[in-house]
Amino acid sequence: MAALPISARSAQFPLTEKSARRAARQWFTGTPTVTLATWRDDCRKAHCAGLPADPARIEAFNAAFALELAIIIAGERHE
Repeated sequence: MAALPISARSAQFPLTEKSARRAARQWFTGTPTVTLATWRDDCRKAHCAGLPADPARIEAFNAAFALELAIIIAGERHE
């Protein structure tokens, strides 16, 4: 079975995806003081604080973060 596109798999967490995309863009706006992976993890933990633990939410955050990084690096958005 083929994997679903990222947006279809994680569509149940639109605010998580939005937070991840914002976090990816923020890392590039200033002088980073932590690694990109540490930034992602810290932002994900801050976003998920107080929410029920859900591995799918973590996957949605990480996937949206990675996709936004690819878009930033490539300089264009393909939807």
